[in-house]
This record gives sequence, C-alpha cells and structure tokens, in this order.
Amino acid sequence: MKVRVIGSGLIGTSIALALKQSGCLLQMIDIDKKAEQLANKLVEGEVFDSVDLIVIAVDIASNKSLIVNALKENSESIVIDVASVKSNLLQEVAELSDNLPNFVSSHPMAGREVGGGHSARADLFRGRAWIGIDAETVSLEAKESLEFLVNSCGATLYWYSGRIHDEIVARISHLPQLVSSALGAVVNQTNEADLNLAGQGLRDVLRLAGSDANLWSQLLIANSEPVVVNLQLIISKLQMVEKMIADLDEAGLQQFLIDGNNGLRKIPGKHGMVQRNYAFLSIVINDEAGQLAKIFNDCAKAGVNIEDLSIEHSPGQLAGLITLSIAEKDEGKLFDHLSSSGWDVFQVKSR
Repeated sequence: MKVRVIGSGLIGTSIALALKQSGCLLQMIDIDKKAEQLANKLVEGEVFDSVDLIVIAVDIASNKSLIVNALKENSESIVIDVASVKSNLLQEVAELSDNLPNFVSSHPMAGREVGGGHSARADLFRGRAWIGIDAETVSLEAKESLEFLVNSCGATLYWYSGRIHDEIVARISHLPQLVSSALGAVVNQTNEADLNLAGQGLRDVLRLAGSDANLWSQLLIANSEPVVVNLQLIISKLQMVEKMIADLDEAGLQQFLIDGNNGLRKIPGKHGMVQRNYAFLSIVINDEAGQLAKIFNDCAKAGVNIEDLSIEHSPGQLAGLITLSIAEKDEGKLFDHLSSSGWDVFQVKSR
C-alpha cells in the first residue's frame, strides 16, 4: 500500500513508522521542510503521483482545509484524519466536498508530552484505543482502510459518533491536561530551592504540564462546550473539599479520597484488560552506576516480571529507593530472592 502522511510531527511520524513496519511505502509531507526531511529519512520516504491512503496529522486549524483538498486532488484515495476534536467536522467537510464516502475521521488515544518527529515511536499506539467516527457517509472501503491503519499501529478500534467522542475526550484527555497545567502554574510560584523536596508524586501529576501550549489552546477552544462542563464538575469537587477541610470533616474527606480510589480502579490495565492489583517491593539502592541492572538481573534469575517501577532519589542523598510493581503471586518469591542476594528490600502494603 502506498501511503502519504501529511504532517511530520509526533503523531504523523509515529503512524508512518508503524506503517513502514507493516510493509507500506511512505511519503511524508509537511509545511516545515526540515521536519519533512527528517520524517522521510526515518521511514525511507518516496515520492508518489498517486497513493492508496492519505493520513492527515496536523493541527486543528489546518485539518479541515487539508482534508477537503486531499479529497479533491485524490479522488481514488481514502483520506483519514487523526485530529482530537470532531465537532461538526463531517458536516463541514460535506459542505465543501462531493467525495465524502472516501473520508473517515479518527482519533488515536495516545501521545506524549513532547512533540516533533524526533520524538516519534513506532510503538506509540500499541495496546491503545483508537476512535473511529461512525457515520452513514463513510464507505466500507474507508472503514476497512481505517481498520488496516489501526491494526498496523497495534491499537484497538472503537466506533463512536462525533458528538460522543468530543464528550468523552473532554473528560479523559482534556481535563487531565487542565488539572496538570493548573498545578504547574501553582508550582511555578514556589521557591525553586523548595522544589528539591519534591517526590515522584508531583512529577507524575505534572507530566502533562509539559505539553505544547499552542496545540492545546487550539484543542481546548475547539472542544469548548464539553470542556467547560467537565471543568465545572471538578471545580465543584474542589470547592466541596475546601469546605470539608475548613470544617475539619474527616469522614467527608475520606469518602472523597475513596471515590478517587474507585475512579482509578475503573481504568483498564494493559491491552484493555481489567486493572491488575500489584504487589510492591521497595529496595534501597546506592547512588552508583549499575545498580538498576543488578536488580533487573536478579529479578530475571527469580523468574519474576517487573510490571512497573518508580525511583525516589533526593539531591545529595547517597542512596535511593526503587519500588517494583509485580504480580501478587510473585511477591514472596522475589522478596526472599532479593533478600538472600544482599538487597535491603521492604514489602509495601499499598501505593
């Protein structure tokens, strides 16, 4: 299959890398010629007069016009966009193009807080959800092309209407960005020396605060109505917490935190499966090269798979703490093996 990807940023280049692994021939196009050149080198890009599939991976402001232009100039090609806001997109394209059956809109539910083709990864979408926008206007061939694209990227395809899509992403994607950025703005007012005390929790919540401001301001405005609804919900929750703290309402605060626990548990685990309960082992490590490699080697000798890990290390501290997330059935076996191997290891009840 010959594929033209318009947009050589993180998403477009990651899609191209995945399609390359599936045996497709690629052509990368971008208004930024340096980005285009880099992407074409990464995917061994070629030049085609005609293509089977066109993937448009650009900013919201450019998305619609490029879709319409692609449908006009490539009447036999299937056109797929990957923009993260779908409000009225099909209707707007229909008003400007008579080739609507060849267009299918979609949104991969994956990304990174850093952009650009240099950050692209062929496995960026592996095990992630990918939303297809279902509509009567979409042809069977267009749907099959999207299925091929999603399967090539290792993702799972879900079909939703444009309206439902926008309501969902407002809560599960746009709201986390706003919460992280709001906390980042508060942290920005903190004395830099005091931030040396920060642990992994703060870094985890602030990860999204590193996202591109230009991109996200466009997304939030484009999806303004459902974003505002969800903002009002979280503001209401925080106002309730404010009152509970002022009233010394410990029972109310406990229920608020429990509700948060339950919300976390609802999120599926890897590959869409139910979230697994892990056991946690914390290990004291010296601040020297090779410590992590030794731990990983000992875990391999014990036949235990590490599901996740976190590292705590304060500036100036000669030792750090690594916490391993493992299957509950492996906890005792790994604890005994690491202890006998000379590690200072501690069982953690919960995280």
